Amino acid sequence: MSKSEARKEALKLRRQLSPREVRVLSASVRENLLQLPEYIASRVIACYVAKEHEVQTAGILSVAFASGRRIIVPRSDPSTVTLTFHEIHGLDELRPGNFGVLEPAPDSKTISLTEADLVLVPVVAWDSRGNRMGYGMGYFDRALKDRGRVTCAGLAFEIQLHDSLPSSSTDVPLDMIITEKRVVRFKRGEA
Repeated sequence: MSKSEARKEALKLRRQLSPREVRVLSASVRENLLQLPEYIASRVIACYVAKEHEVQTAGILSVAFASGRRIIVPRSDPSTVTLTFHEIHGLDELRPGNFGVLEPAPDSKTISLTEADLVLVPVVAWDSRGNRMGYGMGYFDRALKDRGRVTCAGLAFEIQLHDSLPSSSTDVPLDMIITEKRVVRFKRGEA
């Protein structure tokens, strides 16, 4: 199966979830995340802002703000197909940006992803080797390749699991996947 076919299939499956199912499953993903030693020890979290049908992150961000953690979220630049990460202090600082995603203001403080303790990324599909498939533009792969030793976790639903995903040298494997049922850890460089 090609990447585009796998992506199309995974997005179709995810769109079949009702808004209520997405909320309930996302709450379970959040609870699994909050129990992780990596989350408990974190002081700076990089986290995507969820679109419809993705694992919802508003609850994760709210809990992180309430606990005094620093939060950085991505802002996309379609002209360079890159992400920059910006510190926010509340969800009210986000505005509609590219691709229908809420983003921080362009003049908000930019923070290097290497300053994060934990990076939470969206997932279209994943496999048991730690391969993650996104939307196909490579924004997160470009950002993650220079993350250093920062732990990277994909937030996903179990229905997004594939036996094996096609991957290329530009794809950056994850350190772990957090779903509504479990946390799956991978050894970096193993995928």
